[in-house]
Amino acid sequence: MWITHNEPWCASFLSNALGEHAPGKRSITSAVKVAHHLLLSHGMTVKMYRELGFKKPIGITLNLSPYYPATDEFKDLIAANNGDGFLNRWFLEPIFKGHYPFDMINLYSQRVEDFSFIKKGDFSIIGEKCDFLGINFYNRIVVEYDPTNVLMLRPAFTDYKKTSMGWDVSPNEFIDLIKMVRGKYTDLPIYITENGAAFEDLVENGHVHDFDRALYIEEHIKAIEKMNEEKLNVAGYFCWSLFDNFEWGHGYSKRFGIVYVDFKTQERIKKDSFYKYKEIIKQYKI
Repeated sequence: MWITHNEPWCASFLSNALGEHAPGKRSITSAVKVAHHLLLSHGMTVKMYRELGFKKPIGITLNLSPYYPATDEFKDLIAANNGDGFLNRWFLEPIFKGHYPFDMINLYSQRVEDFSFIKKGDFSIIGEKCDFLGINFYNRIVVEYDPTNVLMLRPAFTDYKKTSMGWDVSPNEFIDLIKMVRGKYTDLPIYITENGAAFEDLVENGHVHDFDRALYIEEHIKAIEKMNEEKLNVAGYFCWSLFDNFEWGHGYSKRFGIVYVDFKTQERIKKDSFYKYKEIIKQYKI
């Protein structure tokens, strides 16, 4: 199976609007241009793949999170809508509906003077039929209104349990997300191509007892079980990640692996979450 792009939002908005990844720009104009050309390259690749006669399934992976308002006040509803458009709808709508979300175009037009980089026929290319949709899910996002921000939002306090990334552990909202994708966008098979959590790991007598990560994985696989009981067709699940690794702007400070890596000695230690995941896979039930 083939994925054209993994997390195009990260390569466009996180990198060119928020400046958190290379090239570290803070430009909405750069971000929307990069996003558009990533989506075009996705569609072109799928078309060429078909024309060359390859038969294995091909799709794209998007990192998606459901947005929630901190309160039911109208201004917070605006914030949550804008966050959804920023992260989710900006990619889902061109792929599955043939246009960008017009509310976000209106918002970005304050910063983007010229949309001439969007050419006639581009959305037909972007919407080239795929075989599946990959989704990377880690957490929900709760926001409140902030008129000083271009998106008119800022993160809001929550009392949910957090990972070491500061992300809410939110398996129930995982279900909300997949229901939203099913209800509004596509009936293609969905693969959860990344799901996992970073926590502070301690090596104790040669062992890593990462109860929180093991529970996170178990709770999210249980959520998928509920989704499929509701016929949401989640066809597969991939845990992120096998090994602790270089985590973008966080370097080696955040550990997502189910196998601990001593970065000085390269020793590998299977964490408790490794054995939990192994047990789930072996029994094929939870």
